[in-house]
Amino acid sequence: MEYLPQDLIDEIVLRLPVKCLIRFSFVSKLWKAVIHSKDFIRKHRQRFNLNHLNDFALIRHHVESDPHDHFYSVTFSGDDTTLEEERLKHPLYSLEESDRLGLQSGIVALCNGLILLHVRSKKYDLGLFLWNPMISKHKIIPTPFKWARGQFSNRMYGLGYHSAEDDLKVLVLTEDYDNRSNSLFGQRNLTMDLKVYSVALNRWKRIEKLPPSNLRIYVNHQSNMVSMNDSRVAWLMRDNDQLDLYMVVTFDLVKEEYQFFRVPILIRGPGVVKLMAFGGFLCFLRCYTGVCINVWFTKDCDSCWSLEPVVLNCKPLFFDGERFLLNQLNHDGNDKLTWYNIKTQKHDYGTEIRRHTRSNRCTETTLCVGDLSLLLDADPDGRRSYFGHVF
Repeated sequence: MEYLPQDLIDEIVLRLPVKCLIRFSFVSKLWKAVIHSKDFIRKHRQRFNLNHLNDFALIRHHVESDPHDHFYSVTFSGDDTTLEEERLKHPLYSLEESDRLGLQSGIVALCNGLILLHVRSKKYDLGLFLWNPMISKHKIIPTPFKWARGQFSNRMYGLGYHSAEDDLKVLVLTEDYDNRSNSLFGQRNLTMDLKVYSVALNRWKRIEKLPPSNLRIYVNHQSNMVSMNDSRVAWLMRDNDQLDLYMVVTFDLVKEEYQFFRVPILIRGPGVVKLMAFGGFLCFLRCYTGVCINVWFTKDCDSCWSLEPVVLNCKPLFFDGERFLLNQLNHDGNDKLTWYNIKTQKHDYGTEIRRHTRSNRCTETTLCVGDLSLLLDADPDGRRSYFGHVF
């Protein structure tokens, strides 16, 4: 090791995926110092975000016979046609098994390989925690709101990266209304609130400027914020004055400014709408009953949408400007990842994912990028503590 110059060591280690870096950090004190440095983590993130083939699929299974959610990962390697799921250690499993609280964890946001989970039990909303599944570490996010009797809330969650501060941000947009309101014509008092949490500073900040009062949170279990590549997050809001009009709202984490532009169509009739962000593209999805999904896309989050929608029959996981990576379910119950070329309108190839369990009531698949964030100061998964309580 003494014969290798430092810049060559840095270049070698930068090319390694996250799983290898975790192992190689034990090679020597020098390698550990390199891998754990903030500058290295930033450079490694930038390099690997440019190549989505180094990504992995995070799969959440909910088994009917088990009250808990189970997470698995599938790492892509070459042109393998069949991949095996790898069971991930859930941060709360020790608590669930020992106290039988029946916790459920829903994925509400992703950014740079980190996952924001919303945790709740059968009776209580327990809040948020940030999880890096590739290195088995998590961080509890203190709850920024309190429940009040007679008050109901719609909430949207987001996760974004502040490039200037090299800091991860958690966003919560809340729309509260009070059923006890005695306002004229029976209208309910509506209040909106946007709070941003700094992971580096470990504190919440209220954003004084809010979206226009005519815009309302789009209530849907898939309607959370998406992270953009330029320190922005985006989400959907509905125009309360024109109910078939939806707007894309972007929030700049650096300037703390909003931008607004319309979705490509007016929304009438049944169906679900959703935003997704892939590789610099923002995609607007209109999901109809059954398996029909229409997708419009725009580059760099401007108002120029693609003229005609791409029609898909399953959820897209990634888009590179020419191909969608799709998650399909085979007749035998296995997932299959397939590239769909929008120019040729053909499926290029497929990779089958063999499941570990067959009795799933619900399966959620998300494409992630391996990242070293939270490597230094986060709690290791399996620690038996939760929101200030030790069990």
